[in-house]
Amino acid sequence: MARTPFSYQNNPNLPNEQYRHSFTQKELDEYLKCADDPVYFAKKYIKIINVDRGLIPFDMWDFQEKMLSTFHDNRFSICKLPRQVGKSTTSVAYILHQVLFNENFVVAILANRAPTARELLGKLKLAFEYLPMFLKQGIKEWNKGSIYLANGSRVLADSTSGSSVRGFSFNLIFLDEFA
Repeated sequence: MARTPFSYQNNPNLPNEQYRHSFTQKELDEYLKCADDPVYFAKKYIKIINVDRGLIPFDMWDFQEKMLSTFHDNRFSICKLPRQVGKSTTSVAYILHQVLFNENFVVAILANRAPTARELLGKLKLAFEYLPMFLKQGIKEWNKGSIYLANGSRVLADSTSGSSVRGFSFNLIFLDEFA
C-alpha cells in the first residue's frame, strides 16, 4: 500500500486522524456485521504471527470463540487457563474489537511487568495494521505504551505499579500474568 497524505507517521497501514473512509455498500454491510459479532470479526480479519509460518489468519479453537462470546456477553470475566493456549491473543482480538467499534472506549492492559503489557499492545497493533482500511479508525497517537484512536478510544499498556494508570476511568481492564 502506498503512502498517502492520510498516513500516520508515513506508515501506509496506519490512517491518521483526518482519514475518512468512503464505504461501498459491501464494506458497510461487513463493517456492521463485524461490529455486531466479535467472533466473526476475529475469525475473518485478525492476523497473528506464527513462529513457523509468519503472518497468518487467527484460526481459533472452539474455546477461544467461547471466550470472545463470554467477554462480549458478560461485563466481568475471569479465565483460568494453562499457558500458551492463545488466551492473550484472544483477549487482544476482543480489545481491538471494542476500541474499533465503540467511541471513547478506554482499555488498560496491565501485567506484572511493563514489557509484558507492551508485548500484548504490540500484538494489538500488529492486528490493527493488517485490517482492511474500512475497519480502521484514524490514529491520534501510536507509541510503545499506548494507542489513541480518532473515535476517542484508547489502549494503555503498563505494569501493575500503584500509579501506573492513575487518573483514567476504564471501560475494560485486562490483567495478564497474575500467577
